[in-house]
Amino acid sequence: MFENINNGNFDLNTKTSIGMRSNPDFVDIVYMESLSGLEMETHFHNSYEIIYVLEGTAQFRIDNKAYSIMPGSIIFINNLENHYLKVKSYPYRRYFILIDPLWFQTVINDPILLSLFKNRPSHFKHTMSLNKRMRDLFTEQFGEILTEVKNKEIYWELAVESHLKRLLVLLYRNYRDAFPLISYTKPMETIFQVQKYIEENCTGEISLEKVSKLFYIDKYYLSRLFKETTGFTFKEYLILQRISKAKERLFYTNDTVTKVGSDSGFNNVNHFIRIFKKYTGITPLQYRLKNRNCIK
Repeated sequence: MFENINNGNFDLNTKTSIGMRSNPDFVDIVYMESLSGLEMETHFHNSYEIIYVLEGTAQFRIDNKAYSIMPGSIIFINNLENHYLKVKSYPYRRYFILIDPLWFQTVINDPILLSLFKNRPSHFKHTMSLNKRMRDLFTEQFGEILTEVKNKEIYWELAVESHLKRLLVLLYRNYRDAFPLISYTKPMETIFQVQKYIEENCTGEISLEKVSKLFYIDKYYLSRLFKETTGFTFKEYLILQRISKAKERLFYTNDTVTKVGSDSGFNNVNHFIRIFKKYTGITPLQYRLKNRNCIK
């Protein structure tokens, strides 16, 4: 969901934006300038999000972590994380990119690079502060992505893919310690595949025992390794994936709450409502009404 983007036009007295709203299947990018009064209450995107701040300062809260954002900061938020933003100084200029998680995992397919989105160990920080040389490179790269998405010339999709890969490679080469994973082992490969299996099958019957048998691994070892590698328990990751699916259906369909819950992997509507409220703070119906009335 975007922050009141009106087809790339001006939002009077508050911000200017240059971007696209055709919302292709796999990526969306916007450049925006806010001049005053920007505060975004806790929200989420059912996408991976990259925010690159060019000017201004802001306070971010991503789940239970708080950050003071300065010019040159780049922020990574996954599709399971709620976040809050309050701008502290203006003008506040930034790019942000929303990326379809399944598409991104297909084209990147590297656990170390993807760990910026998929892994959340306790020491992980969602932000990096770029030096002057890297700021110049990233400003150029984000501008190129915006141009490709806006103009959609032949092979623009491949160009966007190439730019995104270059961004991640540059970050790993220059800020390796900021990545949740900096090396790759066979157990990590297993966890990466387990994550992918959960994401693709979370709406069906799935359990730790079933997955451990599928991957020929002891369930207690899998449970411990999953938590150490991803920062989530197996059960928590499964629930969050189901809630992410439910949020998408609540926003984009008019299905009943019962059907949304069932289609998202929750067999009991009361259980669905209780779990949804536990993780989001509001009921599914409240979520639908709130987010449809306030499209960012």
